[in-house]
Amino acid sequence: MKEWAGAIVLGLLLIAAFAAGALTAPDSPEEILQDSAGVEVFQGGEVPDLSFINEYGDAVSLAELKGRWTLMFFGYTYCPDICPMTLVDLKRMYRRLSEAERQQVNIVLVSVDPERDLPKNLTPYMDYFHEDFTALTGNAQSLRTLASQLNAFYAKAEREGSAYLLDHSANLVLLDRELNYRGYIEPPHDPERMMPLLRAALRLP
Repeated sequence: MKEWAGAIVLGLLLIAAFAAGALTAPDSPEEILQDSAGVEVFQGGEVPDLSFINEYGDAVSLAELKGRWTLMFFGYTYCPDICPMTLVDLKRMYRRLSEAERQQVNIVLVSVDPERDLPKNLTPYMDYFHEDFTALTGNAQSLRTLASQLNAFYAKAEREGSAYLLDHSANLVLLDRELNYRGYIEPPHDPERMMPLLRAALRLP
């Protein structure tokens, strides 16, 4: 009788331990991202291999981003608020990543103002935030195609007596290692919010 009672107790303890472990199991990366407000993840199509010019004046293609996850956003150097704020937040986040994590991430600005965002302007602008960040410009057709595929918006806003501005999307676009469109992250992009989101993204298949 005692042996049966002991076996029952042991069984109950094992069940309790299993249940506790199941309840405290870490969330999957999909759950972390989907449960976060302002974040959408999905399995989108592959982004076409479009051509641009980078901040150094070199001809580049989007295929060169493959092999890493990419955080991409659409902006321009004359932007008075959203773009510099986003880059500051990304800089603060990037500095907190380990070297191994940095090797898995591209931070990319796609200029919606290729007329003014020439390499001579983009180089000091991007280097001010971080030398690892890159910018793409110089091809209006590629810009239109990419923005359309990634549901990004931009439009010129003329101002009387002043240089024009551009209205544009503020979301960060998430591309996977094979350059598939995997989702977007709405503002705010402060490091405290972004760190767990990025680390979850790096765990996605």
